[in-house]
Amino acid sequence: MASYRAVIGLAGHVDHGKTLLIQALTGIITARAHEQAIGMTQDLGFAHFDDGQGNTIGVIDVPGHERYVRNMVAGLWSLDLVLLVIAADEGWMPMTGDHLRLLKAMGVPRLLVCINKCDLVSQEELALLEEALLERVMDESGMVPDIVSVSAKTGENIDTLHAAIVHQLADVADEQATREQQTPRLYVDRVFTASGTGTVLTGTLQQGQLRVGDKLRLYPADREVQIRSLQAYHRQVDEIDAICRVAVGLKKVPHKEVARGHCLASAAGDCQAISHLIVRLEPTNPALNNQASPSLRNQEVEVALGSWHGRARFVPIKETRLARLIFANPVPCFFGQPLAIIRHGSSELLHGARILWCGDIHPAKRKALHALLEALPGDLAGFNPATLQLGLDGYAPANTFTEPPPATVQDGDWLLNSTWLADSHAALLTALTQQPQSAAELADRLRIPPTLTQRLLLRLKEEQQIRLHHDKWQPGSGESEDELGEEARLVLKLVRDQGKEGYEPGKLGPGGVAIDPVLQLTLPPGLRPKGALQKQLRILARLKYLVLLDGPIYYDAELYDHMVQAVLAGQQVGDLIDMSAFKEITGLSRKYAIPFCLRMEMDGWLRREENDRRVLRLPPPQLADKQFAESEAV
Repeated sequence: MASYRAVIGLAGHVDHGKTLLIQALTGIITARAHEQAIGMTQDLGFAHFDDGQGNTIGVIDVPGHERYVRNMVAGLWSLDLVLLVIAADEGWMPMTGDHLRLLKAMGVPRLLVCINKCDLVSQEELALLEEALLERVMDESGMVPDIVSVSAKTGENIDTLHAAIVHQLADVADEQATREQQTPRLYVDRVFTASGTGTVLTGTLQQGQLRVGDKLRLYPADREVQIRSLQAYHRQVDEIDAICRVAVGLKKVPHKEVARGHCLASAAGDCQAISHLIVRLEPTNPALNNQASPSLRNQEVEVALGSWHGRARFVPIKETRLARLIFANPVPCFFGQPLAIIRHGSSELLHGARILWCGDIHPAKRKALHALLEALPGDLAGFNPATLQLGLDGYAPANTFTEPPPATVQDGDWLLNSTWLADSHAALLTALTQQPQSAAELADRLRIPPTLTQRLLLRLKEEQQIRLHHDKWQPGSGESEDELGEEARLVLKLVRDQGKEGYEPGKLGPGGVAIDPVLQLTLPPGLRPKGALQKQLRILARLKYLVLLDGPIYYDAELYDHMVQAVLAGQQVGDLIDMSAFKEITGLSRKYAIPFCLRMEMDGWLRREENDRRVLRLPPPQLADKQFAESEAV
């Protein structure tokens, strides 16, 4: 058999001999001193043994008493195999059934029924019990388990049990390579402080690999942590592969900031800290359906997922197998993860479930999402949850797919549904026809991520359907300000901000301070050297974004055109305009009115005759209407 690692657990009714059975299997006493004193396991216990072929099998002992069921479920989430321990002299007991239903709900893949204390009954009684237990387990779980009868006290058949465990785990070796290639995932079940190490957390590494020095994320805080040390089965190691019980020492993480139920995962993993989930209710008994009971609608329940356990509000979704779970605080979780929904204050399993959606959803999209979730396959292995986002929103990050699905288009970092892309283009054009808008305004209006909105706008610009003007997108082709460099756009904004006063290099502002140095402090370092700003001004004037007047004074080209239109409004070719009227129309002082007149003369609008100006030509009516419309939009 190829090498492998595995973790198994022992479950069952209180006082059926689980702890003693672990000692017989491993030679390790998992009960703490106070637990030995009262004869009852209260929290998780840990041991391990060798399978005889050099492979280490971790063992978790879970409490059997109803009072400690919250601790019990924390040990189930990562197990490869569970031994359901049943005492021969007592048989099936209430917590036997509860544990069976819980381990099935938590997704435990393998089951082995172990009848303990076989030395207390006759062979005939044992045979009848084996038959009855096999039938009951099949009825309640749908699983067909092997059954081994042992006596932990006398050691009878312990070797047979050992062989049965190894046989059950034979196919784990086939899963080992896949597990190791996945991103690390470890739910915390214990936290303590060790001298010289600091904060140490323990748990089962379900998948992936850990190395000393690795930087990971700790959820739900979503904070970066670094591994200081690793220990597996009482041995210091530099790296460890799944699946394995492991103690992880963390650098500079206070003990109080880590607790049972937290999750250690890589930044590239798919762990999320979420307070809203949508789950699919799974049948806990083959004879029953998996619809939520009407009495449970909008009720408080207890939820166990990973090693986390706490309360949530349970909201069934009508006419579906789905339900919403709403938590008071974010919980670390994964798509497809199994969980158990338990009646508040008891050990009764209400539902097993699988996580299908992490996060809240806008009410307008809920019906569509529910339909997508209802159509998901029963086996979620290999299903990419990003497909749901693509189906619901029409887009998803491209890096969430190894291969693009059919009828999709990749645009930069995004994968877009072809139909959604066409509809979004039409919606953007409709919105811009109504009113020019910035990319941020469009993103908010259409509820599309800002980065994706920018990509869509650029596609439309490449098709010459829109252009950027005064920081707002509008229909039409021609010069688009987004093609300017960052420095040029900043300089253009600075000139526009000066309004009718224009921008004068070297102009003295309030207190006799030159404007140039003040403006240059707001510019990128590349524009601060002397002459760099003037160079950008000249470039913008050559590109006709700015108009240069004598002075020199720089005007925004559109503002200049609007003022020309205002001066010529109501005039006829050949009319004379005196300077007092010119200053009144433009609102300019003589200092700025004269350079403005000179520019209009240079552009052929006016000709100077002594102190007046004669109108030589008028803008076409359509140009005047266009300028008026643009001025209203701006």
